[in-house]
Amino acid sequence: MAKKKNDGASTGILIVIGLIIWGLWIAVKALIEFNNQVIQAASGPAGIVCAFFGLLILISFLIKRFIYRGFNRKEEELKQSIAELEHKEAGLHEQVQREVDSRITSERKKLRSEQELFDKTVNKATKALQRIVDSAYKFRAKTLLAGVTINNWQVKYDQLRKETDSYADIRNKIHFLGLEDNSDWEGLKQEFLDKVAFLQKAQEEKEYQAEIKQQMREEKQRQDELDRQQREAEEEAERLAEQQRLIEEALAQAEGSYKAELEKQKLELEQQIADVHKQYERAKSMAQMTRQGHVYIISNIGSFGENVYKVGMTRRLEPMDRIKELSDASVPFDFDVHAMISCDDAPALERALHSTLEAHRINKVNLRKEFFRVELEKIISEVKRQHGSIDYIADPAALQYWQSQESDEENVAA
Repeated sequence: MAKKKNDGASTGILIVIGLIIWGLWIAVKALIEFNNQVIQAASGPAGIVCAFFGLLILISFLIKRFIYRGFNRKEEELKQSIAELEHKEAGLHEQVQREVDSRITSERKKLRSEQELFDKTVNKATKALQRIVDSAYKFRAKTLLAGVTINNWQVKYDQLRKETDSYADIRNKIHFLGLEDNSDWEGLKQEFLDKVAFLQKAQEEKEYQAEIKQQMREEKQRQDELDRQQREAEEEAERLAEQQRLIEEALAQAEGSYKAELEKQKLELEQQIADVHKQYERAKSMAQMTRQGHVYIISNIGSFGENVYKVGMTRRLEPMDRIKELSDASVPFDFDVHAMISCDDAPALERALHSTLEAHRINKVNLRKEFFRVELEKIISEVKRQHGSIDYIADPAALQYWQSQESDEENVAA
């Protein structure tokens, strides 16, 4: 603004100077005409010189009188105007600065207030989202833990691992919110493993109880069978004794060839009575021998592959009943019997074989799973060392398995 005023003053001065010069030019022109007249009037050199100097003095006086004084006055006015403008400019600058500072301070306060409100909103939303994410993860983890069984724990472990990875992915996608990692994978993993260990222990206990019940059933069946044999032996002995009494009565009255025939029948009857007594004593003796039983060596090539054998024990009088039970619907093919060893101390022989084959045991955690991956010759060699020579079948029949294989080959060929 001050610059514009200075430009206006300069323009005015130039106009004044222009007017003065124009006036001087008119005056000079008039003087020249006057001089010409004077020259004509006074044609001498002295007159010309005097006229010239007189003209110069007049011009100097006019310049000092009008032009120089006007310049000084205008200069003072310009200086005063410039000072006023500078003063006004300084005041205006201070006013503008105060206004700007006030507006900046006000805007800063407003921004701080909005920032605080935004931070509070973000924190509130973050906490709410943290609770939602944590609750969903914990609920899913709790559900998976609740559904863990001895048969599906590996699948549940993989699902639990995936849930933890998904939880981490969610946190990474919204990392700008700064969600905390509350997954506690190590603690959750330990809780999972503890439950699996508990389930395995419970399963082992269940199998142990089932084995005890099985042994009790076998003992009961064995005892029932022995009792039946004893009863039959006693009944047979009574029947034969009655026949013997009748024969002796008839023999006392018989004569000739008929008597000889009765004597022969009497001898046969006495032999039968002796056999019945032996059967009775044998049944009685077996009832008193609680450790007698059979150790079996069986395989199932269709279910478990080659060189996998089960070495177990049964106290049943009919040991093949136990093999039939093992060949139930839980396996696709029947077991093949390689050896059935009758011995007075079946549990001791079974323990000895298991101890020798321990390095070949398939399930090294649950020792009631009596399966071993080993050559049959090694098992037979150990049986011979512990028990003596036995008869065994080296190659399994596996009829249903081989028939199924042939059927598959025929279907492929067709």
